[in-house]
Amino acid sequence: MTTQRRYPVLASIVLTATLLLSPAMGTVMANQAAGNQQAAAHLQENQLSEKAKRTEQKLQMLFPALDDTSRQITLETKDHLPVYEIRYEKNNEFFARAYIHTETGKLLTYLLNDKDLEIPDDKLAYKSADTFMEGWIGEMRSLYKVTRAPVGDVIYSRYVNGIEVVGDEFRLSVNSAGQVTHVSGGENALTNINPADFLPPAQAMKKDQLSRFIPPQLQLMYILGENKTDLVYNTVGSHYLDAVTGAELIPVRQYITWRWNPFSLTPGGKVVKVKNEQEATRIYESEFGISLKGSTFNGVRDEKERVYVSPDENEVLFTKDGVVIGFISYSNAEPQKGKPTLSEKQALEKAVQFLQPYLKQEEKEFYYMVNPDTQNPHEYVVEFVPSVEGLPLEYGPSIGICVNGVTGKITRYHQQLDQKPAKLPDKRKAVSIDVAAQALLTEPTELLYIYPILNGKRSAKPVLAYSISGKNINALTGKVEE
Repeated sequence: MTTQRRYPVLASIVLTATLLLSPAMGTVMANQAAGNQQAAAHLQENQLSEKAKRTEQKLQMLFPALDDTSRQITLETKDHLPVYEIRYEKNNEFFARAYIHTETGKLLTYLLNDKDLEIPDDKLAYKSADTFMEGWIGEMRSLYKVTRAPVGDVIYSRYVNGIEVVGDEFRLSVNSAGQVTHVSGGENALTNINPADFLPPAQAMKKDQLSRFIPPQLQLMYILGENKTDLVYNTVGSHYLDAVTGAELIPVRQYITWRWNPFSLTPGGKVVKVKNEQEATRIYESEFGISLKGSTFNGVRDEKERVYVSPDENEVLFTKDGVVIGFISYSNAEPQKGKPTLSEKQALEKAVQFLQPYLKQEEKEFYYMVNPDTQNPHEYVVEFVPSVEGLPLEYGPSIGICVNGVTGKITRYHQQLDQKPAKLPDKRKAVSIDVAAQALLTEPTELLYIYPILNGKRSAKPVLAYSISGKNINALTGKVEE
């Protein structure tokens, strides 16, 4: 799923920055963002956890060429997990890299610096991959079905009772010489191998019984297109339901909700204007409380939409027709140790407190959603879209605000409220939500075993679940949109 689909308003912020800044400046800002991440800790080999040591030793056994390499080990966070990165070098050049989970010792990724881009035939690919897998997991290799991906990779997927175990897989790349050049393990690889823990599919409810559990996963809304506005039932849930109880299951740690919630705001009617770099600097510090530390903004583009950037690229101010419409503050976004101390509710309160003074008097009714930032775990993304005839309007007028979950400071802000929707469909002609639910069930629905997140932790046992479609339903025709 695309960033735009998950974060429609945040995508607007990113897109605006990309369009307004030169390619060179965009690169500088990307590098600045990367530089603001916490520095990785360098370790010695004897500092690896015992489980990680065993994994690394097995890698050396299966890839003898690693014996003649030097190692550089760092402790860092990858996909929100604590991992060891082991960089292997030969003759002072990059040779291979491995990412190993610090606590479980699972190999997340192994990559060989290989210049052979030729794809081997099926026979060689399967033989080389099987030799590696037998050395890697031994007799447990028999638990996995093997398939060939269109790009040439060999995929090992676990099935129990004929049902796929989501995330319990291995993916391998093999070159034309028969060398395994890339290995990645799914998050749930070999999490549970006890067949008794897998509920038989006969205990799942019938597919037609799911219809009463679908409506809570739908939301009626307007979606603004290029030349028209559509009225749809949008699937806003996780797309996984417990096959026995019908309850929604959350399969990923950084779960993103798509549901919009109604909200009334109190507009302040304040308009902040700037004409030049000096005014931009003064306003940035006095209005938003962010210091440029004695420096002055530089104007990047002197057209209808103008961007001001600080000399150290830490601060960016966006204007349109001389009116401030947003900013990015890397100094406010500096990573903090530990988990966010603000709750989602408190992050929303911070965003509302910041936003209300700058709303026009007619801008009172909105829908909002709050999510953790997928790239910066210590931040929240708060999004607002206008309420139009009592429904949220997506991909049109919008406001995006990022809040530092530790300090409560605003790190990004962008508003685009001047785009008007085309003629609205008559919401009174919408099919019922039950009709929409039935339509969604005409799409492929399959049984899967997943390890959901329960009380903030991944379940130790698999849960039998139905995976439902994430497509929209046209609310006027009752048909699923392609």
